[in-house]
Amino acid sequence: MDLESGRRVFDDIMNNPAYDSSDEELDETLRSGDQRAFLKLMGIGKPGGLPPPSSFPSPDEVRSQARALSKAVLDQWHFLNGLITKHENTIQKRWVKKTREQRRKILLSAWPNMPVSHRPDLEDFFKNGTRRQTRTPAIDFYKWPYINLEDLLKSKLLLLFLNSRGRYMPDAFARADLEACNFGITTGTFMPAYLNEYVMLFADRHSDDTYGELIAWNDHPEAFNWMMSKYATLPGQGLLLLEIQRHLYGFLVKCSKEILHDMPEEAMTDTSLPVQPEPPSVSANEKGLAALATTAAEAPYRLPAHLDLKSLASLVKAKLSAAEDHVCALREDPSYFADTILEWKEHRQECLPDTRGRAHPVFTVFMQEPVFWGRVIGNAITSAFAMAEMWGSVYAQIVDLQQLTEKHAKDITPEKELPEEYALAFYKLDHHLQQFVKGPIGTLKVGFVASPPMRPVFAREPPRDKRSTKIAVIKRDGLPKDESRDKLIWIFMTMFDDRNRHLAGLNTLIDELERMMENDPKSKTRISSWMADQIADLSVLSQCLHQIELFQPWAATFGHRMMELEDELTEDYMSTQKNLEGYFACQFGSKITTLGTPNEGRFYYPVDKRKTRDNTDAMIRSEKMLDEFWLMVDRELLSRKALSPRMSLFLSQRIPERTPEWIEPAKPSQHNFSEDDTDALNEPLSDLHFRFEHSSERIIIHDWSSASKAKVKTRGAAPLPSAATLPETVTDKDDDTEPRLSVSPRAHKVFNTLFYVPSTSSQPGELAWTDFLHALTSIGFIAEKLYGSVWQFTPTKLDVEQSIQFHEPHPKGKIAFTKARGWGRRLSRAYGWSGTTFVTA
Repeated sequence: MDLESGRRVFDDIMNNPAYDSSDEELDETLRSGDQRAFLKLMGIGKPGGLPPPSSFPSPDEVRSQARALSKAVLDQWHFLNGLITKHENTIQKRWVKKTREQRRKILLSAWPNMPVSHRPDLEDFFKNGTRRQTRTPAIDFYKWPYINLEDLLKSKLLLLFLNSRGRYMPDAFARADLEACNFGITTGTFMPAYLNEYVMLFADRHSDDTYGELIAWNDHPEAFNWMMSKYATLPGQGLLLLEIQRHLYGFLVKCSKEILHDMPEEAMTDTSLPVQPEPPSVSANEKGLAALATTAAEAPYRLPAHLDLKSLASLVKAKLSAAEDHVCALREDPSYFADTILEWKEHRQECLPDTRGRAHPVFTVFMQEPVFWGRVIGNAITSAFAMAEMWGSVYAQIVDLQQLTEKHAKDITPEKELPEEYALAFYKLDHHLQQFVKGPIGTLKVGFVASPPMRPVFAREPPRDKRSTKIAVIKRDGLPKDESRDKLIWIFMTMFDDRNRHLAGLNTLIDELERMMENDPKSKTRISSWMADQIADLSVLSQCLHQIELFQPWAATFGHRMMELEDELTEDYMSTQKNLEGYFACQFGSKITTLGTPNEGRFYYPVDKRKTRDNTDAMIRSEKMLDEFWLMVDRELLSRKALSPRMSLFLSQRIPERTPEWIEPAKPSQHNFSEDDTDALNEPLSDLHFRFEHSSERIIIHDWSSASKAKVKTRGAAPLPSAATLPETVTDKDDDTEPRLSVSPRAHKVFNTLFYVPSTSSQPGELAWTDFLHALTSIGFIAEKLYGSVWQFTPTKLDVEQSIQFHEPHPKGKIAFTKARGWGRRLSRAYGWSGTTFVTA
């Protein structure tokens, strides 16, 4: 065994980088086989270092313990399997009918002193922190974090648990059971036993003698590679796994017996009884409306999920589409632009009063406020473009992975390493995602403390130098005790700290944040809509990273391989970063700032008012002001060569809508707003139009003032290069044979609002979010709630594949007409729909 191999072995054991020591001394210690000396040399057990292993068993001791534990696990599984395959339907019916108190008695009888709260390990860590020297840590909380009353008292989760564990062999859950307790190891709450130069095997092993078999590196030529590829586990982790599963299966057997208390034990698994068909799934996500939070809540109790590149591609493609639509809305809709800029302004730390209650100098020093607005506008615009570029990069890499998966399908087996080309694609995507998460985290780090709901909790320290741009924020003294508020702050502060985020896991923190927002009304009111948008971006990135983690056993080795290829991965990422650098280099000077500052009614846009001459003129003025702003921004983007070819092409295909000049109706009662009138709605957003010359990839400026006045359709605009084919049921609006989609009166009212045609006599009001959900699901979309406020709608019955995302109104469940209008335009661009597409059933 060489020095580097020894270090990697220890890294795998302790889940932590090795401590510094001389190569000669370490090499000599490794070769000596003295495990305690090796750990001492590495700093294990020293003050401030990692705790020592729980024990140092010999190979014979490990084999003896493993055999006893594996026999107990498999005996209990066979009993549970007999119960579930013959009596699962009866168990489900009885459990659902029981009261909450009856369920509590059963659970506590099977697992005395069961913790009360969801994720008791996080709760303990939140209250007590790390390195608890004054008390005995509640180790069970960390070994079985999903065994708790809050979750299992819910009617479905125990049934899911019994179904998955009773119908699939224990080896199917081996890696997931170890991953579940990883937080306890990384925080140093407990450590597995340590035995070097051996591995334990669990995959595809179903007998007492083979499940958890101990094999020395020297006894099998592949043993060391199995350990490095995570096909096998280290002996200490293997014993920990067997202990975890012995308690789990014992618990489930006891619960089943309690539920079937009136049935003799010998009758429970009577081999003469026929095996019954498996009952329908009791998952909450099988009812039509799915939620990522529900999926996360059910995950510990179900068969472990596997990497699903198709679903991941759909998720990221929809996120890319939403990011691109956001850029277009900023360029097209004055009210949307103004609201966005004001939201970014309200989350700047300059808006925090200092500890003495005074405003920041930027609001009090002469001519400093324009500088502040320049920062706000620059951040908002730069973020919009950067996020669109980022999602474009992620989507392209996932598509490449899908193609490589098909190419190497025959070569992917758990016992082998991945083909080099395929593995490198995973490393690059993983590395990109780890870099990309820093963006939303950094944005939240600034905006969380300054957000209006959290502003009373934090204060800004007075600057020593009024010319300095540095801001120090502290938590206010003397605040009343509020555990909900403090838990929310703890989650965010843990997320903002690189080390603590690694300990807890980003996906775990996002799950816990979403759970608080769903279950605690106070927490939900403390999350502004701007913050919910940032959380949504972060949650999708986190989900991408989590999906990669599901690609086991190979994903467990990615960390080491990526460290070895760090220079190559960094170089690859920097090539992507170049597409973002131009945006960050843009200068939003005084002229751009003046044009973009949303004050003095500059972007007053009464689209939600009845159509009159005054309102029409106001809308036209606002649109012209917005066009002037983007004219200057576009020139700055071009001068910096900021726009990537993909973004330039995208902008060239999005023709914005513009308000036509007022035409006095002859008789309001007889005049209807015709489709010909809407032709004037499509005028270029600014005087700059980006396209590529056919002869080169050079971006040129097209002067729309001299362009031909060709008629432009208001609907059915050219799709994005990555957009799915439009449904066959939708054709151009000028086609007299345009098919229709038949919908209920409730859904028809929603679509009438989304695709409303301006009128002099009426104007629609707000839409209920529940009505919007009903409308889209009624025509064939599956609605899935992601994290934050975002929902994804995936078509199933329509002849389209592209999913689309919308943000649930936060904190109220009402969609303002101004927002509904923008959503209608997004649906039109994605699917070619118009108001005439839908008819009442």
